[in-house]
Amino acid sequence: IEIPKMTTAKMEVATKEENNPIAQDIKKGKVRNYHGPIFWNYGLLPQTWEDPNIEDSETGCKGDNDPVDVVEIGSAALPMGTVVPVKPLG
Repeated sequence: IEIPKMTTAKMEVATKEENNPIAQDIKKGKVRNYHGPIFWNYGLLPQTWEDPNIEDSETGCKGDNDPVDVVEIGSAALPMGTVVPVKPLG
């Protein structure tokens, strides 16, 4: 889990740093926050990567050069850094 449910800090795995720590996202020199709390736990699937050179045939979108995003919709807020099994939907 990168961003626990009901928090506002925009956190992400720092893919360019050694050991890929979870760190607050920075854009134009400023830390990023959501306008309000998110209502789900947000994270990624480890050891995955969305290739920015490959276009999806259905959406026409390319990867964002980051791990595949995951939204965990359980009722509890999970601590940042938690590794939890998930069941893909859809």
